[in-house]
Amino acid sequence: MFECRWQRRFDLNFRTAPETVLCSLGRQALVALIFGTAIATGQAAPLDDLRALAQLPRVDVAQLKAGEVLSQRGPLGDFSRGIYIESCYYIHAPIEKVGNGLLHWNPVHHREQEVRLYQEYKLSAVRGAFERLQLNRTIREDGWLLTQTAHALETGQPGDLHLTSEELTLLRQKSISPSQAWQEVLRRRSEALAEGGLGAVPAYGSDKSISPRSEFRGLLSIAPQAARHFRPLTEAQPLVAGGKPPGEAVAYWEATKVRDHTTLQLGLFAARKSPDSWQLVDCVYYPSDTYFMALDLFQLWPLDGGTLVWQVGFVSAPFRSYLGGVDRYVAGKQMTQETLNTIKAFRADLEQRR
Repeated sequence: MFECRWQRRFDLNFRTAPETVLCSLGRQALVALIFGTAIATGQAAPLDDLRALAQLPRVDVAQLKAGEVLSQRGPLGDFSRGIYIESCYYIHAPIEKVGNGLLHWNPVHHREQEVRLYQEYKLSAVRGAFERLQLNRTIREDGWLLTQTAHALETGQPGDLHLTSEELTLLRQKSISPSQAWQEVLRRRSEALAEGGLGAVPAYGSDKSISPRSEFRGLLSIAPQAARHFRPLTEAQPLVAGGKPPGEAVAYWEATKVRDHTTLQLGLFAARKSPDSWQLVDCVYYPSDTYFMALDLFQLWPLDGGTLVWQVGFVSAPFRSYLGGVDRYVAGKQMTQETLNTIKAFRADLEQRR
């Protein structure tokens, strides 16, 4: 309270009689006071923004700097296939390093992430981007996907795979191997995103009710405040056809372990950059099976030589409505732990390279 009253008095006096303040405080004291005020204001701005945006418990910067990660599951909302969590943490690295680290972080280097293959590529140069994708039956996790793919190609029925009847017809006509089949599927879906945004990527399911656009909109609907804050980025190209291009966009694919088997994923990372704020979106818009979409939104602020991060993570999956949200609750707990593990791995990676 004393500091607030003193600050208010100083502002008033400086506006009305600056020469009196200069004489009474002395040059050195005045410089120290102005410098301290600038630091306090610079620190307050990100924290004020965070408190206005996030649905999190009380934020203690000292604890965040010591390694604490604040996390909280969001309300279930009306989108029955979606869950989300909010997280807040601090990284002892400049905002540019954190932002670029997110854009180009390779999870293969961290065994606990269980990502076997990862590759970035340009949406403008998709052809040839998937040649490294080779499924191998001697790798235990690949077995399930190989078996499911062979069955789908033989019968024309997708089973548990996220394939359309048109894709299966095309793949069967080509008489190609499962690895080549998935290279073709990922290439075509990636090209569709580049040409027409999420709305152009084919829907799947028996009634074609599951599409990247429907899942994207549904997930954002359960966190409306975050959706409004990140709208300039979530409505940018190439997520939305005709939108304003972001500062940078990175397309990627990966082969990762989900529920003890290999799942193939197409993703896009995009960023809006400024000296005092970075916004990023990481959207896995097509997984080959098991779930429908993963979406992470990041707000970065520079703070005390490091970076304050607010992260909102979403997942859509075939949750069972007759369970009354129990499976979504359990999935939320699992998602919270997985998010925490990833944050710790990413933060350690950046801070070790300071």
